[in-house]
Amino acid sequence: MLRRKLSVFLPVVIGLVSVAMPVAADQYSLTLDHCTGTCGTSPFGTIDVAQDGANTVKLTVTLSSADKFVSTGFPGSLGFDLVGNPTISVSNATAGWSLVSSTAGNLRFDGFGNFDYAFTCDVCGNGSSNPFAGPISFDITAVGLTPASFQELSRIPPGTESAYFVADIIGSNGNSGPVGATLSSTAAPEPSTCLLFGAGIALFGAWRSRRSRLLMAEQTISRNAS
Repeated sequence: MLRRKLSVFLPVVIGLVSVAMPVAADQYSLTLDHCTGTCGTSPFGTIDVAQDGANTVKLTVTLSSADKFVSTGFPGSLGFDLVGNPTISVSNATAGWSLVSSTAGNLRFDGFGNFDYAFTCDVCGNGSSNPFAGPISFDITAVGLTPASFQELSRIPPGTESAYFVADIIGSNGNSGPVGATLSSTAAPEPSTCLLFGAGIALFGAWRSRRSRLLMAEQTISRNAS
């Protein structure tokens, strides 16, 4: 009887807790324009950075409908920084894209300075030929990696502008070059989510207490019967 009750109650508690767990995610907006002659009207796209398991973050870049990734001679088509410069690995990468290096370097993107890491559009042609529309996504893994790890600005020499990400694009007007990202929003659990999570924890505590009492009662009955 006890096992039957627990088999019904426990999944409900676990479901409440797992559904209520907030997903940590930040969003960046590609608003900084260093294209030759400008790339048109910003924002040129968004970058979503979400926790996707312990030590793993999913990075997703979605350009505006008229903009596309290109490879115009920079170290990659998407550059970024990470706090602490960890060694990283990548999985579930968009086909046709690859990581330049798993270790931090000095990757120069004109107008924005140096970035630690970059992804290359292997299927893009030279210059603005064969542009890639996207979106693109990658699972990036490193010890202790979280969305907050991406909140490091590029290292800027004089005459440049710092950014969290840089993308090499061709804009709606046919001009190409690098555009940079600013941080537009960070994730915070909604009040209703927090309340639901608290309710799940409370139910789990109640389940543990009831389970202990029922087990003690069964043990007492078993001893008396023997």
